Amino acid sequence: MQNFEERMLEFGRIRELLELRCVSDLGRRRVAQLIPTSERSTLQRNIQLVREMMTLLEQRHEPPIHDLRDVEEHLKRVSRERAILETTELLDLRDFLETARRMRQFFTGLETVAPNLYQLAQPLQHLPALVRSIEEKVAPDSTMRDTASENLRVLRAEIFACEHRIQTTLQRMIRELMESGDLQDDFYTLRNNRYVLPVKTSNRHRVPGLIHDSSNTGETVFIEPYVILDESNRLSELRVKEREEIYRILLRVAGHIRDELPSLQTNLAILAEFDLLYAKARFGVAHGCTFPSLAEPDEPLRLIEAHHPLLRVAAPDVSRPLTLTLERANRVLVITGPNAGGKTTALKTVGLTVLMVQSAIPVPLNARSRVPLFDQVLVDIGDEQSVLQGVSTFSAHMQRIARILERASLGSLVLLDELGTATDPGEGGALAVAILEALAERGCLTLVSTHLAALKNWAAAHPAGRNASFRLSERDHRPTFQLILDLPGISEALIIAEQVGLPRAIIERARAMRPAVEHDATALLVSIQHKEERLSRELAEIEKTRAELEILKSELETEREALAREKRQLRLRMLEEKERAIRELKAKVEELIARQPTKRELDEARRELDAERKATEGELERLKATPRTNVAKFEIGMNVNIPQLNDEGTIEKLVPEKGKAQVRLRNGVVVTVPLDELEHIVRSEQETSHHAPQGAVVYLPKGNVATSIDLHGKRVDEALPLVEKFLDNALAAGVPFVRIVHGQGTGALRKAIHE
Repeated sequence: MQNFEERMLEFGRIRELLELRCVSDLGRRRVAQLIPTSERSTLQRNIQLVREMMTLLEQRHEPPIHDLRDVEEHLKRVSRERAILETTELLDLRDFLETARRMRQFFTGLETVAPNLYQLAQPLQHLPALVRSIEEKVAPDSTMRDTASENLRVLRAEIFACEHRIQTTLQRMIRELMESGDLQDDFYTLRNNRYVLPVKTSNRHRVPGLIHDSSNTGETVFIEPYVILDESNRLSELRVKEREEIYRILLRVAGHIRDELPSLQTNLAILAEFDLLYAKARFGVAHGCTFPSLAEPDEPLRLIEAHHPLLRVAAPDVSRPLTLTLERANRVLVITGPNAGGKTTALKTVGLTVLMVQSAIPVPLNARSRVPLFDQVLVDIGDEQSVLQGVSTFSAHMQRIARILERASLGSLVLLDELGTATDPGEGGALAVAILEALAERGCLTLVSTHLAALKNWAAAHPAGRNASFRLSERDHRPTFQLILDLPGISEALIIAEQVGLPRAIIERARAMRPAVEHDATALLVSIQHKEERLSRELAEIEKTRAELEILKSELETEREALAREKRQLRLRMLEEKERAIRELKAKVEELIARQPTKRELDEARRELDAERKATEGELERLKATPRTNVAKFEIGMNVNIPQLNDEGTIEKLVPEKGKAQVRLRNGVVVTVPLDELEHIVRSEQETSHHAPQGAVVYLPKGNVATSIDLHGKRVDEALPLVEKFLDNALAAGVPFVRIVHGQGTGALRKAIHE
């Protein structure tokens, strides 16, 4: 973004809030460098990265970034030849590389949840050889290990032996001098890295040696005895050699670091970006923020329930949402209304929201909002005149507006607060109208707050203009902070003055002095606003009722599904009862025929009963399984029966994805019914054409089975086929008993039937 006014919109305070959520100075420097961008692809990538990080935080996936060390200066210094890092700095670098390893490992398991973060983490390198080199040479307490080199090990062994000899000599001298009363204390100490004894000043001539220091009181002198002088000099030489060896070791490690500088610089850039992303995501999750959609340049700016970000952070209970649309056709929105009613806050909310979105910082608004990208955000908000420069309020405003007019273009967002004020209302209004006309010609989206009637009239008449207003509540005259589009507002100066304590007599006098025409126009506008407020309340009630009806509809749907389950369970019980009856029938038949049937007849009866049992079991399994409606068997225009409604109808519409159909009943009512609750009605052609009236439903019977047969007058050869067919039908239908009637005759027919 080329030009944006971060000071007036307080974008710097947003940076401060992000810096508080960074874990390192690396991230804090990235925040300080953060500026909005109008490059769409870059912004979309950055927004997606923040979205993924917010998702991880909401799912309690904390990235292991809290121990991130800032090694940027370390790497800059070590990049120079012969430069080294101190041991503490080497440990910082070791920890930095460990963070890189853990971050890469962390995102390796989250490539499906956070694919963009996963890709960002892939170039991170642990550099295990460099880490091992540091750990082999530097101890956790940042001292150089004895094993860092063979030469260092030998030197330290000599230092230890030399110190031991000096300390042994001093211990012996302390015992002797304490007995003679020459020492102030019974210990030795160091002065200028030399071993010394605390000798009483009065007895200093009794301890031959070099005086290195004295106490503040002058009662003690610190003497290095001559007897240890040679060993002390040897110790000093060894320590110089030790420092030289440590420097050589650090030089070798620094060379190793320089070899890996490209990888280290890559790690540095990636982890700095991760710290920035982490700060943005923490801010977003903490304050209920999200991102709007990025609109195309010719699309409107549409904010839905947008809060001023700083108010949302500082006073979430006080913050009020703003819903606003700014279109290209009506690209100049003139906002009017009472003082302290929300006009300036609305302008700042729009401006700061745009800056944050174009910086990939989540904002407190409804995600259905849409924000186009702007090349510049040009602002004149507040009264920041310079007394020292002799600039008046009006002049300061005009200077800023002159710069805005120089820069404003099609891709600009312009925010002007109290345009045309601080001068004569007539001239100020005319000048303000001319400014808005110029901005409208440039095609930039413009929001302007004002109290001037001239701007209200211009917005109502000009094709590029549009009015909007805030208002006071009809009940208590408090600000509603609701922006009403297409309706100009009233300043309500007298009401505001009365609320802040101006004497009532002055208020009444002011009301009396207002011109009658102005009073009537104001009264009419107030009346319109109050009607609008009442309509809004009624609309809210309607919406509430609609929501309640939706809930009721959902409850009824749940109840209907429960009834369907109950019906299915009932059918299941009936089928189980049928199975039980068949088992009983089988037992009775077997008992009945056990005395005299032929083997062929017995086998045939058993096969038929088994077939019925298997068919029943199959039906049982079908009912126990989850029903799956075959949508293909239904079609539009098909006649169906709806047992639950005890009614019939015709399918008018199929909704296969929901497993439902719209059916017009015989009384004309259209209902939506699950497909698994419909039964296809089959009509016989004969019954439809001859027996049934037009439109009537005739069910085809599954078959009527007789329970008795009359064989009077039949011979054996005539009767047996009839009896066999009769019994087959009765067994298949599950008839519990049958009656066979025949005459007395010779008894041949009775005998043949029993056989």
